[in-house]
Amino acid sequence: MKILQIHHSLAGGGVESMVCGLANEMIKTEDVTVCSIFEPKPTDVFWYKLDPRIKKITLGKSKEGFSLKELFLILSTIRNNKYNVVHVHSKFYYYALSVLFLHGKTKFFYTVHSDAKMENLGWDEKFFPWKKYCFRKAHIHPVTISNTSQKSFDDLYNCHNDLVYNGVPRPVISSENPVAEFRLTDKTKLFIHAGRIDTPKNQLVLCKVFNRLIQEGHDIVLLIAGSKQKKEIFTSLEPYLCDRIKYLGERNDIPQIMAHCDAMCLPSIWEGLPVTLLEALSVGCIPICSNVGGIPDVIESGMNGFLSKSSSEYDYYNTMCEYLSKSENEYEQIRRNCKRSFENYDIVNTTKSYLALYKAY
Repeated sequence: MKILQIHHSLAGGGVESMVCGLANEMIKTEDVTVCSIFEPKPTDVFWYKLDPRIKKITLGKSKEGFSLKELFLILSTIRNNKYNVVHVHSKFYYYALSVLFLHGKTKFFYTVHSDAKMENLGWDEKFFPWKKYCFRKAHIHPVTISNTSQKSFDDLYNCHNDLVYNGVPRPVISSENPVAEFRLTDKTKLFIHAGRIDTPKNQLVLCKVFNRLIQEGHDIVLLIAGSKQKKEIFTSLEPYLCDRIKYLGERNDIPQIMAHCDAMCLPSIWEGLPVTLLEALSVGCIPICSNVGGIPDVIESGMNGFLSKSSSEYDYYNTMCEYLSKSENEYEQIRRNCKRSFENYDIVNTTKSYLALYKAY
C-alpha cells in the first residue's frame, strides 16, 4: 500500500511520537510517506527520528493561523501522488477540501487523539458540521484510541468508529543516565513530567503540589520537559523553578530519562491515551496520573501506577502522598507490573491493527 501519514508538525509531543512510531513500523512492509504541514525546525525531534527509508515532504508553512493555501496544497499533494491511504492526526480543517474531492478515490482515516469534544477547538469548531457529515457518510473513517475516547466520540457524533489503542516503540535503554546530576542525595525521589506547556497538561497545579511537598521536607525533585507552547503558562511556572523543580526544555530522550526516574507525573485536565504514559510503562517508571481520558483504561491505582480522583491540587497532592508512603519493595512490584502492562501498547500491535483497518475499507 502507498500510505501518507500527515500531521501539522513532528515536534516533541505525544501525537508526534505516535506518528513517528507508526510510520517507522509501517515502512517495514509498506510504501510510506510522512508529511509535515509546517516547515520542520531543528528542534522537531520526531521529524529526525523517522526511518531513512520513509519519504519525507513538507508544505513549508511558517505561520500559525488559517490559510486556504494549505488546504489546496494538501489537496494537490494527495491527488498528484495517488496515495491508497491518507491517515491524518487532528486538525480536520486542513483536510476538508481533500476529503470533499478525493474521498471516492482515496481512503481517509482520522485518529481522534483526545476527548472528541475537546479536540474541536479553533478552526475545527468552525468546520464541525462538515467534519460530522464526513464521519457519518464514511468519507473519512474515524479511529478512537481508548475506551473512554470511544465513548466521548459516540456521545458527540453517534456514528461508527474503530478502536485502535495507542502504542509506542519498545525503547532501547542504554546505561547512560542523563539526569544523574538532579538526584541530590542517595534517597532523592526523581519525578519526570513530559509534555508541552499547555492548558490541558495542568503544570501549574503540578508545581504547586511539588512546592508544598518540598516545603514539608520531602527529598524529591521534579523535572519538566516540553515545549513552551503557551508562554503565559510557563511564566506562571517560573516562580516555582528552583534546585528541586527544574525545566529541561524540549528533549528527544524522554524514555531514557524515564528509565532513570522513579515516577512520571501527569495531572492532566483532559487526555486521550497519552503516549508519555505508555513510554513510562515501557521502562517501569511509575505513573502518577489524574483520572481522565483513557488513563483509567490503562492504570489500576496501586497496581501499576496511581490515579488521582481529579485534576485538582487537593486530589493530586493526596495521590502524591500516597505514592510517597510506599516501601521500596512495593515500588519494585509496581515497576514490574508497569512493564507487564506495556505489552498491550507496543507499536507493533498498533501498526498491525491500523494496517488491518486500511485493508478492511
